[in-house]
Amino acid sequence: MMIVKRLRVCAGAWLALLLVPALAVAGTTPWLGVGDAGLRSDVQLLAAYGLIGGPITTWPIPARQILHGLSDQQRLDAAPPAVRNAAQRVLAHLSHHEGDQGSNLHPLAVVDTTNAPALVRTFGTQARDQADVRVGGDYDNDWFSARVLLGAQANYHGSHETFSPDGSYVGALTGNLQFYGGWLDQWYGPGEVSSLILSNNARPFPRVGVMRADPRPFQSRWLRWMGPWQANLFVGVLDGPRIDRNTGFIGLRVNFQPLPDLEIGLTRETEVCGAHHPCQPIREYFHFNNSNNSVNQTNDEAGIDVRYTRRVGAYTLAPYFQLMNEDNGPFIHSDTSYLAGSTLTAPVGTNGAYWSLDMEYADTIPTLHWFSFGDVLHGAAYNNSRYPDGFRYRGRTLGFSLDSDSRLAALTWRLTDSRDRRWQLAYYHAEVSTPELAAKQAAGSVFVNVVSTTPVTINVGEAGVTWPLGALRISTTLRYMDNAPTPRRGALLAAELDAIYGF
Repeated sequence: MMIVKRLRVCAGAWLALLLVPALAVAGTTPWLGVGDAGLRSDVQLLAAYGLIGGPITTWPIPARQILHGLSDQQRLDAAPPAVRNAAQRVLAHLSHHEGDQGSNLHPLAVVDTTNAPALVRTFGTQARDQADVRVGGDYDNDWFSARVLLGAQANYHGSHETFSPDGSYVGALTGNLQFYGGWLDQWYGPGEVSSLILSNNARPFPRVGVMRADPRPFQSRWLRWMGPWQANLFVGVLDGPRIDRNTGFIGLRVNFQPLPDLEIGLTRETEVCGAHHPCQPIREYFHFNNSNNSVNQTNDEAGIDVRYTRRVGAYTLAPYFQLMNEDNGPFIHSDTSYLAGSTLTAPVGTNGAYWSLDMEYADTIPTLHWFSFGDVLHGAAYNNSRYPDGFRYRGRTLGFSLDSDSRLAALTWRLTDSRDRRWQLAYYHAEVSTPELAAKQAAGSVFVNVVSTTPVTINVGEAGVTWPLGALRISTTLRYMDNAPTPRRGALLAAELDAIYGF
C-alpha cells in the first residue's frame, strides 16, 4: 500500500534522526502521559497557581514545560500545602527521567484485569480487555528516550488474544522540538471524562509526530498576543482489520493561552489514502473546499475547545467546552457535536489533601449548524460514507467512548489525601444510540453505533482507589451498571485491578 510505504519511509527517516548524536542537548525529553487522572488533577492545580505555564489540554505534556515552572523554589515554598504536595507527586513521576548520571534504564510492567471493561472510558480508565499484560522497560538520557512494552490483550477464556505494543515509543529532543514515534495514547481537549475528537478510548495506533518541548510565546509583536502556545502534528496508520485497510491518519492540534487563565485549542484530524482510495495525501489534506462541484477524498473532523480557570480564595473553578465538526465548515454545515463541563477544586484541612468535583455533559447527536438544535443529522458523528470504518480503530471510536448519537452526563468526585492516595466516586447517565440511527444500522447503512445496535439508557456507579507503594502503583475499581448494551442486556457488576510497576 502506498500509504504504508510512505509511512515506513517517514518512520525510517525519523529513526535516523533519533540516532544522530550531534543532536544531543541538555535536559531530558519524556512527557506526562495519558492514563492517570489524579496526576492530571495535580497538573491543573499547579497551573491554576501559576506554577505550570502554557496549555495543559494537549496530552502528553512535555516534561520541559512542567519542570520550567516548578523550578521556581521560592514561589513553590509560598504555595498552599495541597499545591506543594501536588508538585512533589509530579516531580516524583518525572524524577527517574531526570538522570543524574546522564542515562537511565528502568524496568516496567503493566497489568490490567477486569471481568468487564468499562463502558464509559475516561482519561484515567485502563483495561481495554479482560486481561492486558505488558512488560518491558524505558531508557532515557539528555536527548533520547525510549520505552518498550510488549504483551497481549485477551479474554479469560482465551478465545481471542491480541499482541499489544501499546505504550511503546521512541523520542528525541532537538532545540525546542520534541520528536516521537510509537504507540502513544493522546488526549485532545479539556474534558475530564470524555474528549470528542481524540481520547484513549481506542487502542493507540502507530504514529510519528512532533510537538514543542516548551510552549514559550512568539517574540513577534504580531503574534505575542497568543501567549504560550503548543502545536502537535502526527502522521499515523490505522492498521489491522478494516474495510479500507491501512488508512492514513493526520492529526494537528494548536492550542494557546492569550490570557493566563484562558486556554483555546484548535484541532483537525484527517483520514486519507488506504485501500479503495487514491493516495495523494498532501494535495487532499489542503483541499478544504468540499462541495458538490469539488469533492475532496478525505474524511475530516475539526474541533475547537476552551478552558477558563478562576481562583476564588482557596477554591479553583474551571469551566470548559468542546465542539467537534464532522465537516470543515466552522459555522455552516458543520455537523457539530458538543461537550461542556466544569471542575471545582478545594483543599481539605492543612495537611496537603484536596478534592475536586467535575460535572460534564457530552452529546454526539450532531446539529447541522452550530447550535441549530432543532436540525440534527443522526449518525453523522464518527461515520462517513466514503470511509465506512469511520473514525474508529480496532472496534473503538477514536473520540467519545459511547460513539455516535449518544449522550452522557457525568459527575465525578476525587479526593487526594495526605498520603497521596486517590479516592474516586463517579456517576454516569448514558443514552446510547437513537431509534433513527438504529433504523439506519438495521438497514445496513455504514452509519452505525459500535457500542449498541439498539438504543439503551444506562446508569453507572463507580468507586475506586489508587494506592502508591513505592515503585508500584495499584488501582482498584468497583463498577455497577444497571443495564448493558445490545446484545448483552441486564445489570452488570464489574471489578477492575490495574497495577503499574516502574513509577
